[in-house]
Amino acid sequence: MKPMLTMIVPVYKAEKTLRRCLDSLVHQTLQDMEILVINDGSPDESQRIIEEYAACYPQIRYFVKENGGIANTRNFALERVEGKYFGFLDSDDYADAAMCEKMVAAAEKAQAQITVSHFEWVYPDHRRLEKEGPYAPGKEMMIQLFATLWNKIYLTEWVRRSPLRFPDGYRYEDACFLYCIVPHVQRLAFVDEAFVSYVQNPASITHTNNHEVKDMIHVFEVITETYRQAGLFEAYHDELEYLHIKFFLGNSFLRSVQIEDAQDRRQTILMGWRRLNEVFPRWRRNRYLKTLPGMKNRYFRTVAGWNILLYAALFHRLKK
Repeated sequence: MKPMLTMIVPVYKAEKTLRRCLDSLVHQTLQDMEILVINDGSPDESQRIIEEYAACYPQIRYFVKENGGIANTRNFALERVEGKYFGFLDSDDYADAAMCEKMVAAAEKAQAQITVSHFEWVYPDHRRLEKEGPYAPGKEMMIQLFATLWNKIYLTEWVRRSPLRFPDGYRYEDACFLYCIVPHVQRLAFVDEAFVSYVQNPASITHTNNHEVKDMIHVFEVITETYRQAGLFEAYHDELEYLHIKFFLGNSFLRSVQIEDAQDRRQTILMGWRRLNEVFPRWRRNRYLKTLPGMKNRYFRTVAGWNILLYAALFHRLKK
């Protein structure tokens, strides 16, 4: 009999954190689940740890593959999922023991295609709760979605029936997958609890501030083209426009300003600025930019071609 849930753990250079991650999964209160560990050609001691746990816990299946990057690893795992639902847990994070049981129960009750929970940011000296939802499918989801894979579980057959996969060879694969799947979602469920501890490690791949930040440009090209090909670009125009604002003046911009090489930093920032203005030249009129509250929107409204590099210089100094 196939399990109710498959939890996918991509592994690369994870020897320092992998035991904590796997411990949090093998001690889940949900019995009817499997743990699918994918070693993406890790050169450290990760495989030895994986084999040690697999020998002790029969719910663990593992594969070793040639290094292909995180998106490639997630796609590889999707082909091998056996659970009715699947989720992800990154190897440097860990989960509350009740997560899988409560998430599956909520998914079953609502017959949900995606089930969402809160999570906690974990810093060396404190923790911070991040709440996600509730929101309605469609445009509201597009605006309020937190583009993280691992605080959600997904209905396996529903995802497999869609043509959507992770953009092979690029970072920000989670944002690409989630924003592209939004128009297909009809049923959501929410659990009003935080389960995943999202550990902030400045040395991790998420915080590698170099040319990989430019992958965001490609990812948003993929997102935009996906909506165009589906005939949904005009229907979701305002939402796609606001996403570009949030990422190229917010998330991606703040990562870009941390690039140490001044020329590379300037080039990356201006690439995002050009992308925003070429695809959405009237972005200042965006209804979400005008109506949603908060300091971020106030800041977004002040950014212009003449001051974006001044902002970059200021934020670069503040991040040091």
